[in-house]
Amino acid sequence: MSQLDELEGVRRLRSGVLLLILIPVLLLILAVVGAVAIYAAVTSSSVSSYAGSSLAVGVTVLEVVLSLISLVLIAIAFGRLRGGFSLLSAAGRGGSTGVTGAWLLLIAAIMALPGAALFMFGGFIISLIASVLGDAGYIAIGKGLYDVGSSYGKDSLKTGGALIIISFAVLILTVDLRGLLSYAAASGVAALLFIAVLILIFAIMGFIGLILSYTTLGDIERELQANASQAGAQPATTTF
Repeated sequence: MSQLDELEGVRRLRSGVLLLILIPVLLLILAVVGAVAIYAAVTSSSVSSYAGSSLAVGVTVLEVVLSLISLVLIAIAFGRLRGGFSLLSAAGRGGSTGVTGAWLLLIAAIMALPGAALFMFGGFIISLIASVLGDAGYIAIGKGLYDVGSSYGKDSLKTGGALIIISFAVLILTVDLRGLLSYAAASGVAALLFIAVLILIFAIMGFIGLILSYTTLGDIERELQANASQAGAQPATTTF
């Protein structure tokens, strides 16, 4: 495999990680806007029973729309991540686990759409499975990033991958498997609040891991571009 193929692998992987950073931010903004719009529409209704029905329908529609947007964005991220990890794995730079993680994310996104549409009719089971697969996908991607960081001798990339692994492993145990979350709910408001704060901390930790991975991959990309230039090859143009 040529050095330019390796460079392309880093470029694709970096752009895929960027999408993983942007997706939750965009979905959060859309969710807040949608929730405000639903609340405004319901509170302006003069018939309370109709308002309750409208709220249920509005929430379901919002979940479907957000799931559809997530599916499209994750499909794009999937192509970048799978391509990047595959090229780097072929170059002996690790990352094969990341390919599996990309597939898990895509499958989870596909499952989330019918799960959201049928949430009130037993679709919560599908949503739960999709959530577990999605978090498992992030864990595998974190392991892939850790392996790539080990190959290039980048401790910051290894740290980013480790943060992703730890944070999403905690989210599976607390949220997806309902372990600590169920215990906290039964123990009272104080315990539930503590677990909620804990979940927020680890979610932020995973977000930091993605940002750290993105910036370190940028360093690797610049180093490979410099080496390609010195070797007389045409350097690739950085995207994102």
